[in-house]
Amino acid sequence: MKRLILLFMLAVSISILAVSCQAPQTQAPKTQEPQAQVQEPAVTCDRQCLVDLMQKYLAALVAHDPKAVPFAESAKFVESTANIPVGEGLWITATGGPGPFQIYAADPVAQQVACLVTMKETNKDVLLGARLKLVNGKITEAEHLVIRDDLSKQIANGHLVKPRPAFLEDLAETDRTPREDMLKAGAAYYVALTGEDGKLAPFADDCERRENGMTTAGTREPMSPMPITATDPDTKKMLEAMSRMPRTCEGQISTGSFTYITDIKDRRVYIADEQKGLVVGFSMFWHKSDIKTVKIKNVPGIDEMPSYQATFNLPAMHIYKIKGGKIYDIEAIGFTLPYGTRSGWE
Repeated sequence: MKRLILLFMLAVSISILAVSCQAPQTQAPKTQEPQAQVQEPAVTCDRQCLVDLMQKYLAALVAHDPKAVPFAESAKFVESTANIPVGEGLWITATGGPGPFQIYAADPVAQQVACLVTMKETNKDVLLGARLKLVNGKITEAEHLVIRDDLSKQIANGHLVKPRPAFLEDLAETDRTPREDMLKAGAAYYVALTGEDGKLAPFADDCERRENGMTTAGTREPMSPMPITATDPDTKKMLEAMSRMPRTCEGQISTGSFTYITDIKDRRVYIADEQKGLVVGFSMFWHKSDIKTVKIKNVPGIDEMPSYQATFNLPAMHIYKIKGGKIYDIEAIGFTLPYGTRSGWE
């Protein structure tokens, strides 16, 4: 009996020892294989896609239907410096257009497109400068500058009937300028104006500038003598001096006659259309009117003239035609607002 008990105890001890000597079986925590997140490819527009979108945008304006174009939920919309909801402003008042005067500049790298076109607002002719920015195929920024001045003379003389051919033609590969150099050339225009030195921008000798459809610099077309009807002595003297200024883009600026421009702020040169050779810039001109006399350079017989007297800001859009690194044509728009007005994009 005693032996039986000893054998039983020995068997139990061996069993316990066997169990204790086994390697602990720990179950590894179950982990799910990380699945690679599939990112949707970014939606981008080529040049023609951007132009098509802008044309669709203009049609939507006239139809008063902002849902016809792909606005992002948080899109920013600024019209003539006012930050307003999408669907207001020209979205309500546009009644026709665009007319035959249409210029488009598209930059696939920046995913931005701009246009300068004639439109109808409450059945009256207006000029619209517009810019769209896309992110992943959605419009995140929309900008309008609307010129509501009387445009009848510019339409009658043909300046706002169709664009100058240079703004429509494609450049030959040999005449194209690298995109970054195009943007620098456009930005240099503002530097030349504030620096009172036309050589600071790469103007071609026969550069021509139009503002709101009026030719303000250039020698390609005959210009009638400036009518001087002012009765104020200072204004009359200023106009007489200006009538003797050089007509070239570079020469005009180098006279110093633009000294009355206090500053050009919020310079935004974003769009370079390499195919067309077009650069688009937006800016805000500030005129404090604190300069009473302007020193004139390079005009025989004129050393100074009364400065232009008016206190205002001027939001502006400029489209530059750049060929072989030189600025050949400028199409600009702008209108006056109270001094100190912000652009809405600071």
